Amino acid sequence: MKPNRFLFAGAILAGIVSGIIVPARQAYAQQGYALRLERTVLDARHDPDGIWSDDDLASIRQMGQVPAIYTARLTTPAGEWLLSQTNGDCNIQGMCTALLVLKKAGARAVTMADPQLPLGGTAVLSLNYKKLATKEVDERGHPIDGSYDVEPIP
Repeated sequence: MKPNRFLFAGAILAGIVSGIIVPARQAYAQQGYALRLERTVLDARHDPDGIWSDDDLASIRQMGQVPAIYTARLTTPAGEWLLSQTNGDCNIQGMCTALLVLKKAGARAVTMADPQLPLGGTAVLSLNYKKLATKEVDERGHPIDGSYDVEPIP
């Protein structure tokens, strides 16, 4: 019986395609959801998302700065994720506190992480919503990878 060249070629093609698709899927799973902070409010006196209080913004002004709010949004089946940052709580290396907040319809917003990242930086939320990865700068000015658990912060 002669081997069927079409079946053999199909098997080889299937192996090649699965070799391409599986690593691509794994790479995507490792990346997660990118949250890119963009300046949404300059000279803020009130946060339209309600993450930062008017007092938070006033204290930035009292330090002689113009309060700015940076925001990234992501809608998932788990709810709407907001990563929000101001220019008011930054260290000498340029790392600023941000808040990752989860909003669900009919429920109050819950702060889920408080990462440090450069002003207007990017964080990556894992596909299972359990980790937040950042690129940070340590006390000596060296780049480091940050990792934060994503869970309600009291």
